[in-house]
Amino acid sequence: MLPCWDFDQPDDPYFRFRESARFWTQRILLPIVFVIGLIGNLVTVVVLTRRRMKSSTNTYLTALAVSDIVYLSVFFALSYSHYPDAHSEDSLIYWKIWPYLLWFNDASTGVSVWLTASFTLERYIAVCHPLRGRVFCTESRAQKVITCVVLFCAIVTVTTPLEWQILTVDRPENVTTGPDSCIIADSSELATNEFYKTFMYFFWNSVFIFIPLVILIVFNSFLIHTVHVSRKQRNGLTQAELGGGSMRQKQENKITMTLIGVVIFFLVCQLPAGITWIVKVFYDPPPNTSGHYLLLGFGNIFNFLVTVNAASNFILYCALSDKYRKTLIMTFFPCCVKPVDTNTTLTTYASFRHSTKYRVPSLKENGFKDKVQL
Repeated sequence: MLPCWDFDQPDDPYFRFRESARFWTQRILLPIVFVIGLIGNLVTVVVLTRRRMKSSTNTYLTALAVSDIVYLSVFFALSYSHYPDAHSEDSLIYWKIWPYLLWFNDASTGVSVWLTASFTLERYIAVCHPLRGRVFCTESRAQKVITCVVLFCAIVTVTTPLEWQILTVDRPENVTTGPDSCIIADSSELATNEFYKTFMYFFWNSVFIFIPLVILIVFNSFLIHTVHVSRKQRNGLTQAELGGGSMRQKQENKITMTLIGVVIFFLVCQLPAGITWIVKVFYDPPPNTSGHYLLLGFGNIFNFLVTVNAASNFILYCALSDKYRKTLIMTFFPCCVKPVDTNTTLTTYASFRHSTKYRVPSLKENGFKDKVQL
């Protein structure tokens, strides 16, 4: 169905479902989520790059926030195609860059998936194999992994713009009202090639769904078990037996639980879209049929869930990480920091650096006389 001219809409409940899903997700909810997510992820980047937050884990989370910013911005730009008059000749420039927006969308989605898998593996090594963690869980190694992930995802999705061709269609003879022409995006010859379609379906399902899913489920199970055992051991100790080692383990558990929460929320939001992609391998109904409308309707809803995931990680950090909340307050609301007469040090175990201890900066630097108890 051409989007520029008014045709009789099919009397199909699945068509109405698709239109309703598209309206509410793309035109009502998405702008709200975009603004919240953009602000939240920008705040996260600022907080996680503070000196006191430096760690290999936070290096991954900073990269994830940047990837989420790219995804949210691109997805919001793509939503314009569902607005009235988006297919008019006035929007020709938009449609020229539209295939490349799809490329950035696919690449940033892949980056988010593999960054989540990467910090899950890193956390597993740090918690379950701490001696190896001193070698592998470093900021410099995390930066190298992030670079490799970004390059890999950009390269394997580089054919996305080639799957589309932008066409200008003249007004049909049986239509007397509306614009003289309409700009549409149609599948290219490459996209309709059966070998290419089959290869890309299975490649995407394997590399961006199945393999990361196995990594996340398996290694998060190990992490959850390790945290559970650690808490049972701590509960069995007396107050006198609780020492520095126990406090260090408690801090490790907090970091691990934060990342487990991020991964679980990631799976809840990403799995439906992944399942829909797999379903399309075996069930790809012709255009303008009930099955086609149904898949598009659910696709809009599930893609919106991915957007919610990209916009909401900072909420999880605030809810689960005391250190994130305190750093956020110290960064953006220094007047709210209450000075106390305590001289202390803060120890971080999120990554194994040359020295894991560093002094909390004097509050003279923040306009106070004493130091703050974090």
